[in-house]
Amino acid sequence: MATVDGGVARGDRAPVPVPAGIQPNGCLLAFSEPGHCLTRFSENAAVSLNLPLLRIGMPIGECVGGAAATILGLPLREHAGRPGICFDVALIGGLRRDVTVHRTGDEIVIEFEAPTPARLHAHLAAQQRMVLEWLRDPVDAGTLLASAASALRQAFGYDRVMIYRFAPDWSGQIVADDRKEGLESLLGQFFSPSHIPVQARTLYRRLLIRVVGETPSRRVPLIDGPGLAPLNLSFMHLRAVSPLHGEYLARMGVCASMSISLIVDGALWGLIAFHHYSPRLLFMAERIAAKILGEFIALQIMGLNRSRRLRLARDAHLFFSRVIRDASGTAGLGHYIHGRLPELLELVSCDGGGLWTEQKWHASGLALPESDVRLLLDHTGATVTQQIWSTDCLTGDCAGFVPSVPDLCGALIIPVWPGHDDCLILFRRESVQAIHWGAARGGLEIGTEEVRGRSARWTTDDLELAGQYRSALMEIVARASQQKLLERTQAEAMQRMLNDELNHRVRNILAVIRSLTSRPPDAHDTAASYRDMIGKRIHAFANAHDLAVSGKAGILLHDLLAIELAPYRTGTNRVSLVGPDIRLSGRALTFLALLFHELATNAVKYGALSVADGCVAVTWQHDRFSDTCAIRWQERGGPPVRPPGRSGFGSLLIDRAVVHDLKGTAARHFDPDGMRLDICFPFAAIVEHLHADGLSSAEQQNEEAGPAILKDRTILVLEDEFIIAMELEDVLGMEHGARVHIASTLQAAFDILEAHSVDVAILDVNIAGESSLPVARALSGRGIPFLFATGYGSASSAISAFPDVPVLAKPYTMAGVVAALGAVMRPGGGKE
Repeated sequence: MATVDGGVARGDRAPVPVPAGIQPNGCLLAFSEPGHCLTRFSENAAVSLNLPLLRIGMPIGECVGGAAATILGLPLREHAGRPGICFDVALIGGLRRDVTVHRTGDEIVIEFEAPTPARLHAHLAAQQRMVLEWLRDPVDAGTLLASAASALRQAFGYDRVMIYRFAPDWSGQIVADDRKEGLESLLGQFFSPSHIPVQARTLYRRLLIRVVGETPSRRVPLIDGPGLAPLNLSFMHLRAVSPLHGEYLARMGVCASMSISLIVDGALWGLIAFHHYSPRLLFMAERIAAKILGEFIALQIMGLNRSRRLRLARDAHLFFSRVIRDASGTAGLGHYIHGRLPELLELVSCDGGGLWTEQKWHASGLALPESDVRLLLDHTGATVTQQIWSTDCLTGDCAGFVPSVPDLCGALIIPVWPGHDDCLILFRRESVQAIHWGAARGGLEIGTEEVRGRSARWTTDDLELAGQYRSALMEIVARASQQKLLERTQAEAMQRMLNDELNHRVRNILAVIRSLTSRPPDAHDTAASYRDMIGKRIHAFANAHDLAVSGKAGILLHDLLAIELAPYRTGTNRVSLVGPDIRLSGRALTFLALLFHELATNAVKYGALSVADGCVAVTWQHDRFSDTCAIRWQERGGPPVRPPGRSGFGSLLIDRAVVHDLKGTAARHFDPDGMRLDICFPFAAIVEHLHADGLSSAEQQNEEAGPAILKDRTILVLEDEFIIAMELEDVLGMEHGARVHIASTLQAAFDILEAHSVDVAILDVNIAGESSLPVARALSGRGIPFLFATGYGSASSAISAFPDVPVLAKPYTMAGVVAALGAVMRPGGGKE
């Protein structure tokens, strides 16, 4: 392997010796600046340039003649490793040379070499074009490097061309090897970081090409002017070969070599090494062509790297966008991670991993147990420093840490949130490798070492993805915190609104009760009868309130009348109820319940229901043209009727409730055969208009199928109110034979889902200030039907996320719960 002189078998802190001499295939002159007088020259310069009187102090014009202006006109950059060059320069006496001009300190140094033949320029141009076309569209890095080694060996005629790549720790490996027939392959051979020390790598970084024409060869010394410090020859193409490097090449049987540095993204990526087993001199044009091709190969490597990283960035963007989208609305990392950890780990190549959050360990695949994770975080301090930490050898990089999983060797720790110890940890298992080490001091012998206790290395791409993991997880945490804050704010606002509404309703109820009791009794009423009348009115009002808050979307008008008139339906035609199914809102329900109670009471006391042959017929209809509801109360067969002498409570209800509150009309007729009342009010009080045959078929099925379908079913109840949860457990478990599991927190609900095969679930929307949406998502993902329960109305992220899921409004009845469960468990069940 070609190295900078003295680079082999020296420590990183030892200086790399640069011999004070040049190779014999050229000569060197150095001139002062300003003044341009000769300050030093190589011992062979007088003969090589045919200047027998060459001496220190000679002006540049006497040394190179008319070429002085050309040479001094070349643009130079001190210590840049990029000298000025000029082909076929005419010198004194008709000599022609290719020249390379450097500026070092206050001197201009000129290297002279044999001129490149004119025919070779055309040949090199054709060779360059051939190589460029061959390497123009590489498929991948491996193919590019193999093709490059083959093309360069063909173009420049060396016996072997190798491409050597550096690892992050500056160890290296031969990743391409093209050689003439009969030579042993060195492909895959490794070298330790000390093989090319840091000083040599610095020179490789600055001097992109180095050619040794023949070794061993005579070193031509420099003749220096008096009092001059040694000349820095680091960037000279003709710099002599150090004895140590010459020995290295000789031990490998190499007589000539060339190395080209591959600079990718400003860093030394690798080297192209040319070996020849006989002397091989290159003209300056050949060196320049080789250097240009090396730079082209480096650009191709850079292009492949950037294309790969672009694809990686695109895939990572899509992956993390999906992760963040799926995590929206969750209550945090701990909730999101359930069932999703394998998916979260699929972007980076690993054998397993886990998330440490809220002092709990969620793992998947090959992973350390929780006790080991605590020790690992203490050893590394990654969550304290908030730095991404990686190792391919846990036992080597964490002194004293012995993992309980012996096959696990690599770890990548990604802290999530500053100030917390939450982190994502990826693991890799042991990767046993047979490493073929190159000889440290020359020769082709290869030592093989079996490396154990290490995993595959975490690459630069892995570490970049780790940074993106961290950003995504931080966004999940931030969104979860924002969601919790939003829902807490909404819950507090809803609670305030409910308190205001409750206060309003209580005041209204007290006002109604006051009205019920404020009417003075009739003169013939006794205290007991008056008390009984008031009690029945309050009871009717209580029944109306119970029906209004029963959790259903209003109450059927038919059912309201049936409940109120049930005690009097003693005969076949005693009470007749005919009309379509109309649901009443709470406001209309309250007033109509009181009105029907008064009408029934008066019918029993004075009207048709006071005699055995009397009857009451109630009919109603919905006029879609005027969008009104008309109700007729007709009594027949009772005693003769006459208008009352004074207005009673029933008259007050008709005048105030129907006319004032419901914005309707009312007309009473005292016909000889019985009293008739016609009321009409806007259909705004109607919640839902069903078909005319009573309950819908779906409702009937729910009522009937609910109890039977719950037997032996497993029900998850997520409810943080103990009394409600206990009542649900008693009714569903003891009365209907279901297996009920109560959870008062989201985590408890997830634990139940993991431990039991749940058939159906009831989810309270708000659990101690948290949304039950994560549990709803988990149930939906498993295909488990569920329904929501809430005392906050429908303004919830959980209800919005699942608009087709039924909602039980608190307070609900147990019959309503059973019916709703029966509905969602039937195929196609859900909101109707």
